[in-house]
Amino acid sequence: MNIDNSAALHAPMAPVLAAILADLPSPEGPLLDVGCGAGYKTALLRSTLNVAESLVGIDCDREALSAAARGGMWAIAGDAHMLPLRTACCGAAVCLATLGMLHDQRAALRELRRVVRPGGWLVVVTATTAWTFWSVRLRDWIQALLAERERRRVDLLLTTPEPAADLATLIRDAGWREVRAGAFVIETGDEMSQRVLPLISQNSARQQLTPARLREYDALVADADVELLPLMLAATGR
Repeated sequence: MNIDNSAALHAPMAPVLAAILADLPSPEGPLLDVGCGAGYKTALLRSTLNVAESLVGIDCDREALSAAARGGMWAIAGDAHMLPLRTACCGAAVCLATLGMLHDQRAALRELRRVVRPGGWLVVVTATTAWTFWSVRLRDWIQALLAERERRRVDLLLTTPEPAADLATLIRDAGWREVRAGAFVIETGDEMSQRVLPLISQNSARQQLTPARLREYDALVADADVELLPLMLAATGR
């Protein structure tokens, strides 16, 4: 894939990723980016996490690694299933839009557990599709609800685990004990209008509503179409 096209493809997830990273401590040791590509996430990772130590990127695409190295990353050619790194040598790790392309996700997550020191963390972002109720009116209604609950925005980030349950199980089985997961709708449309919205489950939404707003919500859900939507799944492990 063209490097510029790859960066544009993953741009919608940047605001959600920034919010998730902002809720995590700065890594105590090098930060590992598995599937780093051309390093287009380097600036976001450095600015959000205030990374003082090395930023290490691993990818199998040598052309992309050359671009990553020019951006200030320590770029290494390697296989995510068998990371060319010492045990417990990294403070934390990210695996963004990469896990779904690997043939053995369990092996890759076990390797990430091996190279991240005890007490460090992992962030995984991947994509899938799911059938869910949706409509323009419901989208606008949820956006209004989120705006009203701005002070709880971080709480809403990883509070819809149902669509991400399989991802959370994979991470937990790899040895990460404290796992949080959530799902987000990637809105379709032209490149300029793509964005990511938290996928609030019906139960989560209902818990926040007054009886009058609950009736309004139920009416919107009844009128909404069931659509196959692209989802962004995000999970953290510690």
